[in-house]
Amino acid sequence: MPDQIFPRGRGTLLFLALLAHTLFIPAASWLGALCAGLSIPVLCIIFLAICKKTGTASIWDSLHRAPKWPRRVLALLLMVSAAWFAFRTAQNSASFLIETALVKWPLWLGVIALLVLGWLIAHQGAPAVFLWAIPMAWLAGFIILLSLVLSMPDWQVNKSMLTGAFSLGDVFRQFLAVLPATIALLLFSGHDDTLPQGKALVFGGLCAALLTGLTVFRASAVLGANCARAISYPSYAAAGVFELGTLARSEVIFGMAFAVCMTARIALFCAVVRTGWQLMRGKS
Repeated sequence: MPDQIFPRGRGTLLFLALLAHTLFIPAASWLGALCAGLSIPVLCIIFLAICKKTGTASIWDSLHRAPKWPRRVLALLLMVSAAWFAFRTAQNSASFLIETALVKWPLWLGVIALLVLGWLIAHQGAPAVFLWAIPMAWLAGFIILLSLVLSMPDWQVNKSMLTGAFSLGDVFRQFLAVLPATIALLLFSGHDDTLPQGKALVFGGLCAALLTGLTVFRASAVLGANCARAISYPSYAAAGVFELGTLARSEVIFGMAFAVCMTARIALFCAVVRTGWQLMRGKS
């Protein structure tokens, strides 16, 4: 496995981690989700500028040079926080999968399965997670984009969908939803003269924001505002308006793409747990 994280891996993992919460966004919140998503590249630029000014290669690298006990306390806090967010992501993801596909599975089994899968991806180290994310981002992105394009003939857009969707409170809520995964990824990022990371992170964040906004907007455009509000996962349901070859339930393929995104987010948090544990033990 590689011992270095390349910029493209950071961009693709950010893309997957930000997309992971899309299915849980109410259809009326598409503009809030878009604005919150667009704020993430700005946050990344600010973070990298601070790292350049201070000469910080990564947060982990800085923690390695910290005194023993502060380093251990901070590593423990990061581990506990990441473990909690990994569990919450697995819980939400399992609820979605059980309600839509794995109807006979108990919730606890789905949570355990997702956590184990995320840990298996992360157990060889953060570079392996970022490398795994590259083909997964192409796969998930292609499926989601194809679903949006094929469903466009069924979109019915009205003025209220465009003008009545913005709320600062909604933007803040959506921003908080993606902030933990963004912070987890930025722990592995910083200033590197040989491999600049800014373009990859900005591109990954922008792509995720646009696909999230379009996917949530499609739910209202296809289902109608009233119907979208009455459905648990409107973005998933809206993907079933067309047939893909002999597959009548095209939303299943769409849901698989987001299952990849949710697994990527869990693996990212598991990578933080693993790296934090190594930091506590004094390993690099």
